[in-house]
Amino acid sequence: MRDYPGDCSRLHGHNWQVEVSVESAVLDALGIAIDFREIKKQTKEVVKRLDHQYLNEIPPFDELNPTAENIAKYFYQEVGVLINNQDVRVCEVIIWETPRASVTYSEPRL
Repeated sequence: MRDYPGDCSRLHGHNWQVEVSVESAVLDALGIAIDFREIKKQTKEVVKRLDHQYLNEIPPFDELNPTAENIAKYFYQEVGVLINNQDVRVCEVIIWETPRASVTYSEPRL
């Protein structure tokens, strides 16, 4: 992490956990808003972009610090591009850095 006054300024890794929540006011005939398999599939697509990479070289983290907060925002926006439609939208992303430390990112409804 650039300009951080501590150990995290040095190259280090994480085993992140990503939690994506969606919301919908519409359910299909089965009572499902979106199949969890679809959320998992699209989240994995975004994970692939960052997994085993030096994040400081991957846009947008070549300009933004790859903080847990910025990574949560990135997942919120990128998974949203893949699954948001008129009935379903990503409403929250939680990034777990450790089993006891997480950040949550969400945006207000428009």
